[in-house]
Amino acid sequence: MSEIQCTNHLTTITLFRPDMMSFLSNFLSFFLILAAAATGFTQQAQDEVMFPIQIINLSRDERISTNALLADKAKRQLSLMDSDSLSKGMPKVQYTIDIGKKSGEKKKRDDRRTPEGIYILLEKKMPPEIPFETYGSMAFTTNYPNYFDKYENKTGSGIWLHSVPDKVPLTRGSRGCVVLRNDDIKNIQPSILLNKTFLVIDSEVNWVSKTEYEKEKQYAMNWFDQWRSTWEKQDLDSYIQNYSDRFSSPPFNKKTWLAHKQKLKDRYSYVKVSVSEPNILQTRKQYIVQFVQSYESDQHKDIGIKTLYVLKEGNTLKIQREDWAPL
Repeated sequence: MSEIQCTNHLTTITLFRPDMMSFLSNFLSFFLILAAAATGFTQQAQDEVMFPIQIINLSRDERISTNALLADKAKRQLSLMDSDSLSKGMPKVQYTIDIGKKSGEKKKRDDRRTPEGIYILLEKKMPPEIPFETYGSMAFTTNYPNYFDKYENKTGSGIWLHSVPDKVPLTRGSRGCVVLRNDDIKNIQPSILLNKTFLVIDSEVNWVSKTEYEKEKQYAMNWFDQWRSTWEKQDLDSYIQNYSDRFSSPPFNKKTWLAHKQKLKDRYSYVKVSVSEPNILQTRKQYIVQFVQSYESDQHKDIGIKTLYVLKEGNTLKIQREDWAPL
């Protein structure tokens, strides 16, 4: 035993030898190193969780809450994301897909390429309305060409998310559609909300660290809040800076839009603009920002769903179009 005992009639004192003190010091250092390593491993595990930069935010507001299907053309993979799975950086499910026979981005009719952009699933079709031998058990139409596609003069139509019979390989190539197995589209079907669920198609999904993802999300949310704030404050000089010189929302262009807002400012004594948590998706420097907007002035009040079509010009987001529909 590595200790010395000194005893008299009053007390017993235990003294540790120098080699024992050294052992305790080394043990404590080793314990601290293990604790630091465990913390580092935990942080590393958190950092290794990856998030899809194409889906910046999915709103939890029940009026517009939805999910998104994310098609990675390079990996031939389809991921289903909702707000909960997005917060964890983990898809709910992933499936193998087929895409157009020819590589690259769709630009014109019958080029047999799959488009790249942000689309909405509109309508569900099933046999006998559609031939089983071509579309399998189910198909969902999309809004291709969307606003950005039309702006870039892309042509074509009939881009669907659909299945194929089990005997058909997922390697033959489609006419431009995103294609799944029959069982897979049946599994996804309960999650699809017609006219709400997004289908985001990109050449490659960019999965990034939580730090990078939060930075991109904060950038978009700050821009969104600044746009709303300058409008509500009627700071039209700052407000109009959020609009592209190519802004077009018939019957307005950028110049007439500013004139319209100036007339309203002169007419109304105040303006209040409230917005819900938005859906924000982006790809190829194209952003779609969708939210519920409540507008109030001393002479007018309305509430509806607004969609902003936004382009990243340099390092700045610029609105190219606004759409609004009453809620």
